[in-house]
Amino acid sequence: MKKTITLFSFMALTTAGFAQSPRMSLYEEFTGENCPPCASTNPGLDVKLAANANNTIPLKWQVAIPSAPTSLTSLYQQNKAEIDARDSYYSISSAPNGRQDGQSQAVFGATGTSADHPANVTATLLNNAAAVTSPFTIAMNRAWDASFSTITVTGTLTATGNYTTTGTNLKFRLVMTEKEVHYAVAPGSNGEKDFHWVARKSFPDLTNGTAMSNTWTTGQTQTFTVVCALPSYIWDKSQVEMVGFIQDDANKKVIQAGLAAAAPLQDDAAATSVSGLPAMTCNTSLNPSAVIKNNGSNAITSMTINPFVNGVANGASINWTGSLAAGATTTVVLNPITALTSGSSTFSLSIASNVNGALDYNLGNNSTTAKFSVVGTYGAAPIVESFSSATFPPANWILINPDGGASTWARSTSAGSQSTTQSVRYPAYSASAGDIDDLVLPPVSLSGITSPVLVFDVAYAQYSTENDQLDVMVSTNCGSTWTNVFSKAGTSLMTANATTSSFVPTTSQWRGESVNLSAYANNTTVLVKFVATSDYGNNIYVDQINLLQATGIENINSNFTAVELFPNPTSNETSVNVSLVKAADVTINVLNTVGQNVYQATSTLNGGTNKVNIDTKNFAAGIYNVVVTSENGSITKKLSVIK
Repeated sequence: MKKTITLFSFMALTTAGFAQSPRMSLYEEFTGENCPPCASTNPGLDVKLAANANNTIPLKWQVAIPSAPTSLTSLYQQNKAEIDARDSYYSISSAPNGRQDGQSQAVFGATGTSADHPANVTATLLNNAAAVTSPFTIAMNRAWDASFSTITVTGTLTATGNYTTTGTNLKFRLVMTEKEVHYAVAPGSNGEKDFHWVARKSFPDLTNGTAMSNTWTTGQTQTFTVVCALPSYIWDKSQVEMVGFIQDDANKKVIQAGLAAAAPLQDDAAATSVSGLPAMTCNTSLNPSAVIKNNGSNAITSMTINPFVNGVANGASINWTGSLAAGATTTVVLNPITALTSGSSTFSLSIASNVNGALDYNLGNNSTTAKFSVVGTYGAAPIVESFSSATFPPANWILINPDGGASTWARSTSAGSQSTTQSVRYPAYSASAGDIDDLVLPPVSLSGITSPVLVFDVAYAQYSTENDQLDVMVSTNCGSTWTNVFSKAGTSLMTANATTSSFVPTTSQWRGESVNLSAYANNTTVLVKFVATSDYGNNIYVDQINLLQATGIENINSNFTAVELFPNPTSNETSVNVSLVKAADVTINVLNTVGQNVYQATSTLNGGTNKVNIDTKNFAAGIYNVVVTSENGSITKKLSVIK
């Protein structure tokens, strides 16, 4: 209640001094391409800002919080100096963060300890800011040059009431923005590919702007002409807008704002998306289609569309003719792309510059891409992967990253389950909630495999109470349908206590898992994939993946559900995965070929899956029997030690 009284007291005092002109309010957001909370906040914020377009002008700065994106095509890297200057101007230390007319959101009604978080923006807050009248009006006009490489902005600042500031603190600032920027691959680590109202460049510069008199009287005017050359990194000229605002640096208050809205070019074909390409296929010929939008003011009657696979022309160009009205969209069926090879590929299309037989000056929106993967030959089992090779994904494996974000499955060199530092990691610590990525094993034929089993090590810690999830799924029809054979999330997945740091497991923080695949015995077309789903919690690690024939002579023991060894063969260490119905004392003996006991350990194991590591560095090369015994019987497995 106290904040509400403060707000309306501010409004009343302002109105009493100069109740002359309606206000266009300026909302500035400080967001980041590496900031997961920004990715989750922005969609809802954008809806609110768009709904208040009649009284609010958005301006978004892509800051280096929590860290700077490494891609040189990131929005931060392209405008780094200005973004850092604006960040410093407001002393922004966290993201996402908002400023309403240069002030805290609390001034206009936001409450709580995080009042400046953009999630606290409401229509009421935006309307409160716009209700504060202004002693100025801004009139702005914009015009392209003949080559669409420069925008000239002219305008008039008019005082509709008396105004005085100290020194030379009153500035008119002019910022070029792009209303929409769409990436095919996320430029940062939070998965965001679609950005709105992005601050791109200020004119003549951000710090000084255009100087204004420190004292104004009613009716006083100032005209301006600013020539704005488009930076080379502008994506889409049809989305360029010019935002002007009067700001008093003495108190950082934005007194009035104005907008010269985006203007379409005459001939502008935009490639918006690709259809007809499945994420995974067994076909070596595909039939993609291009979705094309007319972003220009003239109807499009002709254009040429060129297809590429992995940057190389594939398939004949389409010379399209017809009539596509301004603002309309059409789907163009392309010629087949052929001779596709196994593995992941990128399909891209490009609209040639001769739209309507003339030059399309807006080339930034003429291309788009899509990922697809072709399943190769179904090789023989076993599949054994310890991620010791630097190549990732490993040979014949497929990574499916639908949003193209940086937060996806990747090889880790900081942790491993078998006294090594290699594994594969899914970074739910940085991935936005709801992000889903797949890691697909090489296609495998289980012909002759009568008792197939998938064994692997996993390590996971929650951040707090999040339910990051790991699934294993199987397909026998080239990915058309999938069956879930393993699923754990949250506390059932965790192998270590929750931590607010980015989780890196020690060798004792791994657990062995065993998945019975007997339903797929002798099947010749098996695909297996690990599916990670982020709840924006913490990292998931997987290591020592083995898809193999379950071996050994098993005595009846109703308490054992599975016993597996991996890696097998091994040289330095192996793990015994023991799955029990209920807790029990279990003894593990390792016998050499002449029956000598070279290892023995007894442990109390829990119900579920347990992992016991055996150091084999001092074992001689050869075949060993690993006997796992509980009170009701034993299971024997063969272990091969190589040197």
